[in-house]
Amino acid sequence: MAALMSPWHGEEEEGRVTGAVLVVKWDALYGRLLGDAVRVVFPLARVAVERAAADVRRRVAAECHDLVILGLSLADDDGLPLLQDLAASGRVRALLTVTLRRDAHVVAFLRRTRSVSVFDPAADGPERFTLALAHAAQGRRYLSSSVQEALIGGPGAPPDLGRMLTPTEWQVLAVIGDGSDDKAASGALGLEPGSVHSHRKRLMRKLGVQSRNELFRRSLELGIVRILPDGRVARPAWELVRSEIEQGRCERERRRAGRRSGK
Repeated sequence: MAALMSPWHGEEEEGRVTGAVLVVKWDALYGRLLGDAVRVVFPLARVAVERAAADVRRRVAAECHDLVILGLSLADDDGLPLLQDLAASGRVRALLTVTLRRDAHVVAFLRRTRSVSVFDPAADGPERFTLALAHAAQGRRYLSSSVQEALIGGPGAPPDLGRMLTPTEWQVLAVIGDGSDDKAASGALGLEPGSVHSHRKRLMRKLGVQSRNELFRRSLELGIVRILPDGRVARPAWELVRSEIEQGRCERERRRAGRRSGK
């Protein structure tokens, strides 16, 4: 692993990279084109192309990767939970996402995770992709100008949900955003249906919607839920906050056990 993850020393050695590079795009043709572009910059790299999150997870579990380039719409899932897992795995040295998405959920993730580079193909030309690859490979963050504007809250930037919503409201929206009713959401969240209903009313007021259908459409706009290429509804926000909910449950159980033992 040490040899695979050894750093590059200047631009003159970039072409000598021989580690594993993975391109992940739902569109197979687009993925192959990106793979060809990577081979031009890193001709000795071992480049593979995948379309599904499950296949990416298997590859990364089997081998550390120098660079993963991925979109956020995959054949079997939304790409944002996968991106978060890769960033936290310690098995991928550099991450570059190629995406048009600048919804509130994506922007919130990018604000928290400063190691991920972002290339917007609508804002940057092909020659900038080479620069994005070089930056990511050298451990420097690349951000297209459109992404930079979104991160600093420029004109047209999505709302900052971290400031608009409480942590519990964020968790509830991550579940009910796909249209789930109070009873179904209560089981996932570990809350009483009445509590879920109260949070729903506050969320609808804060987001300026009047019905469950409007809440679903607003959740789509914010990136809380996504429509996959095969028509299924994914809840990337729920995948991202599920671990936080589990940690909270464990902490509450530890506190209860501590109080019982102190009696």
